[in-house]
Amino acid sequence: MNNPARIRRVSTLLKLACDAYLLLAPLLLAAIWLNFEQLGPQWQTLAQLPIQPQYVGLINKLLGALITAIPLVLLMYGVWRLRKLFEQFRQGKLFSESGADHLHAFAWTLLITMLMAPVVSALLSLVLTMNNPPGEKALVITLGSNDFGQLFIAGALFAITWTLREGYRLSQENEAFV
Repeated sequence: MNNPARIRRVSTLLKLACDAYLLLAPLLLAAIWLNFEQLGPQWQTLAQLPIQPQYVGLINKLLGALITAIPLVLLMYGVWRLRKLFEQFRQGKLFSESGADHLHAFAWTLLITMLMAPVVSALLSLVLTMNNPPGEKALVITLGSNDFGQLFIAGALFAITWTLREGYRLSQENEAFV
């Protein structure tokens, strides 16, 4: 199998993975909040919070769902842009300004969601413990190694997009000379 065929095959698989994420991520988030008593405490995002499900009411769940929807929607936008990039690769358009733009947008969404993570965890801790008895409310700010990994990946993607743009610019200059 030659390289263009491999690129098409892998790009198709990655585009399908993006499609699955765009479909399943909001459904999973909705399932967690609709079945909060069973799924909420098991969710990694909430596992470190001193949540007492008996004090979490409908308003708390709605506010929690809104808070977690913000980074999800942002990341979904990034994955949608990544999906467009893989569609271009699938069509054989390997180097283009728009392809670099799609990857750049995805890198920005990773960076912004990583920077939002401590704020989201703090807001969730406030919302989900505000009905707890006195002395059992909490403000928890978390920042983990996954967040730093996401920062590293975003930085690498920024470097790759700048390199792709420069390569595209040089190829356009070379074509103009021929």
